[in-house]
Amino acid sequence: MKFEQVIDKMHYWATPFYERIPLWLFPQRPLRFKAYCIGLPKTGTVSMHIIFSHQYRSAHEAESRFLINKILAFGHGKIDTNQFTQYVKHRDRRLGLEMDASHLNYFLLDILVKEFSEAKFILTMRDCYSWLDSQITHHIAHALWHDPWTKRPHRALSQLIHQAGKVVNYAKEEQVLADHGMYPLDNYFSWWTKRHTKVITTVPADRLLVVKTREINQSLAKIETFLGIEPHSLPTHIHGNKANQKLHLLSQIDRDFVEAKANLHCKELMDKYFPEINGYNRK
Repeated sequence: MKFEQVIDKMHYWATPFYERIPLWLFPQRPLRFKAYCIGLPKTGTVSMHIIFSHQYRSAHEAESRFLINKILAFGHGKIDTNQFTQYVKHRDRRLGLEMDASHLNYFLLDILVKEFSEAKFILTMRDCYSWLDSQITHHIAHALWHDPWTKRPHRALSQLIHQAGKVVNYAKEEQVLADHGMYPLDNYFSWWTKRHTKVITTVPADRLLVVKTREINQSLAKIETFLGIEPHSLPTHIHGNKANQKLHLLSQIDRDFVEAKANLHCKELMDKYFPEINGYNRK
């Protein structure tokens, strides 16, 4: 048996014991509000968790490895919608969070909207250029592909997202991405648009608040009003998961090529939410 197959089986066997405990054994905690932050990675989900953790029951990417394994099982047809829904409800009851901040919540979105009618959603949103620049830096800095135990689920999820089973073609302008084990620009920019479009069209307007990443600290009063919580209960000047060093790998690609790809996939949403951004600003 290959080493990677052993790792897969270990992930399967490592199902937490509490998943097998009946739901009724977990008391239902009284919640002052119920909210999910559903932004992409590197859009402020860590900051959102830190902001809420001072006064409220909050977590960032809670039980992420086990959650990813369930997402993968559902994505590959190993569990059905009912089984996935029961898992999400069990996990939600057990954790009893008031703020659940995680990019993984996107994969639970249909279930969360349907099963928790009282829940509200905060979409942290970053322009496609700075997001991708930061995302690339994060992937490279954390050596995503090199730790078979802790990183393999993340790699498998990335492959599911980008349909990595298909042949990946790189234009000559983006060879630097291939050299660093990244996907082509088409993959990232199309995912940026798909994610945001799905959230905006799935969550009812009165249950969704879009917050730009760079405006999180200035939007605290708006967030408090949206969730119906005590004014001034959220701390200011929080910035979590800030990169220590910027690699700016994107700036090594021809600017016109980057902008053409971004406009192909992201123009409509960029024009709506980031009209002040006129092309890729190399820094």
